[in-house]
Amino acid sequence: MKVLSPQRMAQYDTYAIETWGIPSPVLMENAGRNTYRLMKENYLDGRKNITIVCGRGNNGGDGFVVGRYALIDNFAVSVCLIGRKTDLKGDAALNMNLFESLSGEIIELTEPFERFETALKNADIIVDAIFGTGLSKNVGGMEEIIIGTINASGKPVISVDIPSGIDGNTGKVLGTAVRAQHTFTYAYPKLGQVMSPGSEYTGRLTVIDISIPPFVETKVGYDGQITDGEVIRGFLKKRESSSHKGSFGHVVVIAGSPGKTGAAHMASLAALKIGAGLVTLIIPETLNPILETKTTEIMTFPVRDDRKGFFVPESFDDIASFARDKDVIIMGPGLSQNDGVGKLVRKIYAEIDKPFVIDADGINAFQGYTDVLKNTERQTVITPHPGELARLIGTTPKEVNSSRIETSRSLASEWGVNILLKGAGSVLAAPDGGIFLNPTGNPSLAKGGSGDILTGFVGGLASQRYTLVESTLLGAYLHGYMADTWVEHNSNMDLLALDLLTGLGRTIEEIRNGKDRIYIERSL
Repeated sequence: MKVLSPQRMAQYDTYAIETWGIPSPVLMENAGRNTYRLMKENYLDGRKNITIVCGRGNNGGDGFVVGRYALIDNFAVSVCLIGRKTDLKGDAALNMNLFESLSGEIIELTEPFERFETALKNADIIVDAIFGTGLSKNVGGMEEIIIGTINASGKPVISVDIPSGIDGNTGKVLGTAVRAQHTFTYAYPKLGQVMSPGSEYTGRLTVIDISIPPFVETKVGYDGQITDGEVIRGFLKKRESSSHKGSFGHVVVIAGSPGKTGAAHMASLAALKIGAGLVTLIIPETLNPILETKTTEIMTFPVRDDRKGFFVPESFDDIASFARDKDVIIMGPGLSQNDGVGKLVRKIYAEIDKPFVIDADGINAFQGYTDVLKNTERQTVITPHPGELARLIGTTPKEVNSSRIETSRSLASEWGVNILLKGAGSVLAAPDGGIFLNPTGNPSLAKGGSGDILTGFVGGLASQRYTLVESTLLGAYLHGYMADTWVEHNSNMDLLALDLLTGLGRTIEEIRNGKDRIYIERSL
């Protein structure tokens, strides 16, 4: 599913109106009529009183269309307009007048707010049509008070196109924002609806067709893609009956240090569980007895260390010799950050010609050495959380999170690597400028070890001849999907990293057979 910025959506509207010849009132009519239809199907059984809060722009015009159809069906409708009726222009004014022609009630919201508060009190459901996707400055004044009152009402809220107060580009809350139970958006999902925290305010998201022809994608472009079951099924492989372990590759995992053998174990086990034919864990020889005991199906390859359990640069030749005929290298989980480890990581990356999946301390080893990343022709994915990426580029996690897409896109292009920026709403940026947004996952993943499982998933898939983009998309999707399945039956507190491996094969078959959950709905 393609995803657009508000600016790109405006270009789609313009193309549909000026080139395809669809009148703008028709687009607004389609949006409002289908919003009402779906709202009625999902929410209006047994509810009679609808309060619609309209702004002065086209989002408010959509709200008036919803109100008109609700009046026709004999619902009790109150429209609260923020401002004066004379403030409305164009299509919004047209639909306000149509609403009034049916004797629809419009409450002009100026101080004081008694009539507004009464309308909310009497409402069975509230429709938020205040701001659209083009909002770019913080909400203040009357709108701030109104949004706060809506949120405090305790009533179910339906948002038209986007929850008012959410930045359509970033998902940032612009001072304050409506918390919607369900958002009906038009033509395409918007970036701010699928990125945190906007995704939490959006609630259930349904994309409504408003008659914009799909070929516009090739004419105007798009800003990213959302990974869903349809995308995954487009490249998910089937196993041939003649397959053997060599068919699914050999993963090398370079990981572990004192106190962090668990990270090495989890990444290795995840790679094997997701289907790699063979996995060998390269481990400092001092720690090998621990991993020999901890692992069963995973092989170990001990190399010289500092006698304290940390890798040393002198082990490079042994590692390079062993990795020569292997398929992919996972590097980083639990490595530690001492100087010797960092030197070894950079030398391995610069001199061993294999696909790499780099995480955790493997990423930290490039702090101050990002030229090593961008001067190589390796096929690589790095999987930083915002703190790790911030350290690489000398900024703060807050700054990274404020521009997750643009930061990831820019660095992926500059360094020539795939970047999976983890966090709520993971972003995969490819070197060619492609952006992929992952809709799966929840706060249960905010726990030590979950990142090691994700790294193992990506590396294990890459060994099976998936491209690194495909491996990362499928690995991240499954990682979050497993967590979403967990919280359906448990809580979002008690998930352990290894729980993400339970039922993995069953989940893959569920997705393969088209029986997976829907994260973003489409509606005609």
